[in-house]
Amino acid sequence: MSDNKIVVIGLGYVGLPTAALMAKAGFDVHGVDINPDTLDALNAGRCPIGEPEVVQLVTDALASGRFKATSQPEAGDVFIICVPTPVTDDKKSDVSIVRAATRALAKHVKKGDLIILESTSPIGTTEFTVGEELAAQGFDIREDLDLCYCPERVFPGSTISEIVENDRIIGGLTPRAAERASAIYARFCTGPQLRTTSATAEFSKLMENTYRDVNIALANVFGHIAEAAGIDVNEVIALANRHPRVNVHTPGPGVGGHCIPVDPWFLIDGFPEETGLLLQSRNINDNQAARIWSRVKATGATIRKVAILGAAYRGNLDDARDTPAEYLIHALEADGVSYAVHDPYVSRFRLHGGREIPISANLEEALEGADAAIIMTDHSDYRGLGPKALASMAGSVVADGRNLVDRAALAAAQFTVIPVGAPQLDAK
Repeated sequence: MSDNKIVVIGLGYVGLPTAALMAKAGFDVHGVDINPDTLDALNAGRCPIGEPEVVQLVTDALASGRFKATSQPEAGDVFIICVPTPVTDDKKSDVSIVRAATRALAKHVKKGDLIILESTSPIGTTEFTVGEELAAQGFDIREDLDLCYCPERVFPGSTISEIVENDRIIGGLTPRAAERASAIYARFCTGPQLRTTSATAEFSKLMENTYRDVNIALANVFGHIAEAAGIDVNEVIALANRHPRVNVHTPGPGVGGHCIPVDPWFLIDGFPEETGLLLQSRNINDNQAARIWSRVKATGATIRKVAILGAAYRGNLDDARDTPAEYLIHALEADGVSYAVHDPYVSRFRLHGGREIPISANLEEALEGADAAIIMTDHSDYRGLGPKALASMAGSVVADGRNLVDRAALAAAQFTVIPVGAPQLDAK
């Protein structure tokens, strides 16, 4: 069995670098995506993802001739599914894109092929979504095919090293399938491979991100307590973390990205009786942006316009997926307050539902006439912001969702500073 021809369905933040790594490892890779902008860029020899290491890898893979991209699958030996798995507006699991991708590739599958799902998915998706679609084509999913769930662990900004060096869970529907998938990943991954069942692998991926969500919620609750008690939570966390078995996270304006704020809902949806803690954590984190806005309103200042500093969900990235800034925008719009969004990295900002929000790369322009500024992203550009950088504001309220600004200098310049997890610092 050669396994030399790989078909990767979905060329986003995971599928594209995975396809390029496989091409670099010597595989013949056929990438599939339905986004015309992605295909246009790739077919012009360009990478649609801005991360420098990914750009270099993708452009090299395209130039090698071992990687091409189209809108339709074709025959191969191995099929890897890397498509989105969102939640619906009412927070229900949505695996319709996985189902559609499987249905499309099933027309090209033959007996003996290996099908791998990498998309973060509810428990049972590999067997009962991917498997059902393949069975509908007449395949015995245990005898005729090899079917696996092999989740990615990607941290934007370090995508390539994360894919290559992290442990790789190989969840086979059968031991034979796991062994075969393991041989594929060994060609381009150096991290240890851990074989298990597909359902166990699915649960493991959901558990990892849910663990992080719950611990971020705990940090945010500690921040709420500190605000009420007049204590700086960051000082308390630094002391508590001196304990050898304690590692409290840092509170902030919410949780973003396409993993942590999404994955817990798959467990909440599938197991509502068992997941009260997870639901509470989700609600705490999703409410952080509105809570910061409430503290701004509580100053009593007249707020007609807010400058939102940061659309990306994490610092020094251009990724605004599921960003906490969206929750802040909804809160401002509900109160009839205007806003301008600044981000030095994000050039295009779409909310859920597709509405595009104007964004400025010019900080002074975004601050012009603002009565308050709210920092939502820990970009390096915002670290140490003082009175000079905020001089174009009309008002003097700064809510620091990432605890980056020069509090003392701002207070001395007659600004009111609202840190997360610490008492308000009023103008001196």
